[in-house]
Amino acid sequence: MRIISIAAGLALALSTMAGPVAAQTTPPPSQDKLERVVIVMRHGVRSAMSSPEDLGRYSRRAWPKFAVPPGHLTANGATLVTMLGGWYRAQYRQLGLLGANDCAVYYWANHTQRTEATATALAAGLTPGCAATIHRSAAAPDPLFEAPQTPLAPLDPQRMLAAISARVDGDLAAWDARQAPDRDRFEALLLQCRRIPCSSVERSKVQRRLGDTPVAMRIDDGKPDLSSPSLQVAGIAESLVMAYADGLAFPGWRGIDAATIGKALVVHGAGIDLRTRTPEVGRQTSSYLAMRLLATLQRGAGATALADPIGDAEKIVVLSGHDGTVTMLAGLLGLDWKLRDYGAGEAAPGGGLVFEVWRQGMSGQQVVRTRYVAQGLDQMRHQIPLSERTPPDSVALTIPDCPETCPLSAFAGHVLKQVSTGPQR
Repeated sequence: MRIISIAAGLALALSTMAGPVAAQTTPPPSQDKLERVVIVMRHGVRSAMSSPEDLGRYSRRAWPKFAVPPGHLTANGATLVTMLGGWYRAQYRQLGLLGANDCAVYYWANHTQRTEATATALAAGLTPGCAATIHRSAAAPDPLFEAPQTPLAPLDPQRMLAAISARVDGDLAAWDARQAPDRDRFEALLLQCRRIPCSSVERSKVQRRLGDTPVAMRIDDGKPDLSSPSLQVAGIAESLVMAYADGLAFPGWRGIDAATIGKALVVHGAGIDLRTRTPEVGRQTSSYLAMRLLATLQRGAGATALADPIGDAEKIVVLSGHDGTVTMLAGLLGLDWKLRDYGAGEAAPGGGLVFEVWRQGMSGQQVVRTRYVAQGLDQMRHQIPLSERTPPDSVALTIPDCPETCPLSAFAGHVLKQVSTGPQR
């Protein structure tokens, strides 16, 4: 894949970009024309990565069991993604991008069962009746989804760890202590106790408490490795979300509903923000993806592309990846969101960053509008049909360095600045 001379290319591109321009928060004028879309999504509902027995070490009640191997897309997960694909199809037909039997969608998936199955399921709803090809990289790991060694942002674990450390002022223990009220709320759900924090007597009812996790920041196997009681929530929280969204029963559990789970996930959102949305993490892991995303949005715009676009001029490009695919790209670009049923910045099952290029009717200028789209927990658990009256959650995102309308050239300038210098938080 092509990425031209970075030093020269970025310098030239940045010198020609418009000055600062935040994302469109109101519907586009009716005379505007939607020209292309790129969706960077997480796979749909999968089975837990840990066994019910391992998860049960932290909880008072037994965990439900999935019907598929660990980490695989579930049957319900496939159905839900197909429903989401049908909603996208209806939206983009209404907006005039897709025709009645339009197959002009390009699907690219990472090399895992859940991402490939998600792309297949989405195609069944977005392009029904089409012989959709699910494209995969000939290389493994795929550099679109796994951090490649490229001149854009060579992997530097020490620099990455230093950037994470700077966000907690070098004191992960103090950061963890600030999460204690939200962590206690999450643990109260696991321990099924009515008081927050749970009393010490609950200690005898489980094998482990979140507080048993040591606090550490280090490099392990060439990657930053962080641990703390609040960060230990991650795998447990993901398993809870997946089991609830999959419609599984929780015998004997109290408080298993979307509202309670949403409140309990606040601490999970904080951990995601630190681990994956630290901008330097995104710069090193997602610069290649960001550059190819930009080239895809710029296709036909007359701009000098610094990387190869994805696909072959299809109207919609879908990238089926993982939670980190979404959150690390968002961290690089400075995109923030909060949905009702999830922690801040959390990548929901099947949820995705949607990048749209519109041509304004009055000026002819191309502008970028960005949003985050995901089904709610109860929409998934009860397989509620998606329609104009019951849509998935959709949040318009503010693009840093952009005012209310973001010209494509200004969006390009923002991407190139983040990739070349790395943002700071």
